[in-house]
Amino acid sequence: MNSKESHSLLKKNNSSSPLITKIPLQERYEIFIFLFLFVEFIFMISEKDLDRFVLTEYAVTYKFGLIPRAFIGSLISLFANKITSHAVYIMSIISFIILISQISLALGRLIRKSDPDIKLSVKIFAILFLASPLSVTYLLGGYFARLDMYWLIITLFSLFLLKRRTLRWTVPLLGAVAIMIHQGYLLTYMPALLIPMFYEIYRSKYSKKSIMLFGLSCISMLLILLFLMFAQKNLPFANAADFLKHISKNVEFPPDQQMIYCEYYCTFKQWTIHVVFPLLTYTALPVGLTLFAFSIPLIMIFGYIWKQCLRETKNKFLKFIFFLCASAPSLFILAAILGTDWDRWWAAVINNQFIIVFYFIFSKEKAVIDSVQKVGNFFKDHLLWLLLIMIFSNSLTFSKASTLVLSIAYQNAKAFEAIMSYVAGK
Repeated sequence: MNSKESHSLLKKNNSSSPLITKIPLQERYEIFIFLFLFVEFIFMISEKDLDRFVLTEYAVTYKFGLIPRAFIGSLISLFANKITSHAVYIMSIISFIILISQISLALGRLIRKSDPDIKLSVKIFAILFLASPLSVTYLLGGYFARLDMYWLIITLFSLFLLKRRTLRWTVPLLGAVAIMIHQGYLLTYMPALLIPMFYEIYRSKYSKKSIMLFGLSCISMLLILLFLMFAQKNLPFANAADFLKHISKNVEFPPDQQMIYCEYYCTFKQWTIHVVFPLLTYTALPVGLTLFAFSIPLIMIFGYIWKQCLRETKNKFLKFIFFLCASAPSLFILAAILGTDWDRWWAAVINNQFIIVFYFIFSKEKAVIDSVQKVGNFFKDHLLWLLLIMIFSNSLTFSKASTLVLSIAYQNAKAFEAIMSYVAGK
C-alpha cells in the first residue's frame, strides 16, 4: 500500500469515527462550584477536637445486634480495632469532600445540559443554593462529623441511581441504610428521596416497576425504623454507665454518657420533659427567628414555584406531587418537637427544596422549568436583588452562625450540661 492510499484510508476512518468535543473551561461549572465549596470547607472546618457527643456516635457498633446509630461505627470497626478521634476526623474530611464532589458534578452537569433559554435561570438557582447558609455549611464548624453528612451522600447517590434502569433497585437498600445511620432521616431528607421516586411513577406512566420500587423503598425504611425503635431493649447492659464502660475499651477518646443514655435508655417522656422542653426555652426563639429571617427570600421563591406549578398543572396526580413538594417543609414541626437541633432540621428543609427543584429540572418537567425560568428572568432584570440576597445569606454563612443551636448550647454550657447530666443520671 503506497503513502497516498494510506492517507486516504486514514482520512476515511477519521471521518467515520464520532467526534469528541472538548468542553470549554468556562463551561466546566463543576470545577468552579467545587472550588467555592472547598474554600468554604477550608475557612469553616472545625478544630481537630471533635465534640464528644458526636464522637460517641462513631463508637457504637452492631456487636450486640441491630441498634440505632451504629452503622457508621460498625463500618469503621471493620478496618480498625480501636476507633480514634483522628480516624473519625479524617473519615469526616473524606466524606465531606465526597459530598461536595457529588454536588459539584450534579450541578455542573445540570447547568451544562440545560436548554439555552433556561440555562441562566439554572445558574441563578445554583448561586442561590451555594449562597444559602444552610446548604452544606451547617455541616462544618460545631456540627462537623455529624451523621447528616452521610444522609446527604446517600440521598444524592440514590437520586443518581434512580435514573439507571437496573441500579435503581438498590435504592430501597440505600434508604434502609440511611435510617440505620440515624432514624432522624425520616423527618429530614426522606422527602428529597421519596418525592422524586413518586414523581417517577407519573413520569413512567404508572408503570408497575416504578410503583414496586417506590413501595419497596417505603417498606424497607419503615421496617428498619420499627425494628430500631425496639432494638435497644435487647442491649445486655442494665444502664448507660455499664454500656459506656464496654464502649470505652474500643476507643481512645472518652465516650459521652449523656449521648448513650439519651439514645438507648431514656424514655420518650423523660426525653421530652427533661431535655426537649428545657432546651427549647432558651433556643427556640433565637434559633427560630434567625433561621426564618435568613430564609425568607428562599421561602418566597419556593412558595412561588409550587404555587405556579399547582396553577399550571392539569394532571391531578402531578398536582398532588407538587402539593407534597410544597407541604414537605411541615415535617420541620414534628422534627422540632422531637429534637432541639433546629438549625439541622431547617437545613434539611431548605436542602430538600433545592434537591427536588433540581431533580425536576433534570427530568425536564415543564411546569417547574417554566416557574424557575420566571424566577430567573426576575433576577436577570433585578440583579441588585440577587446580589443583596447573596450578601445577606453569606453574612450568616461565613460568620459560622449557621450552626446556631450548638453555638447557643456552648454559650449556655453550664445550663446545658446540668440538664443533660441530670437526665443521664436518672
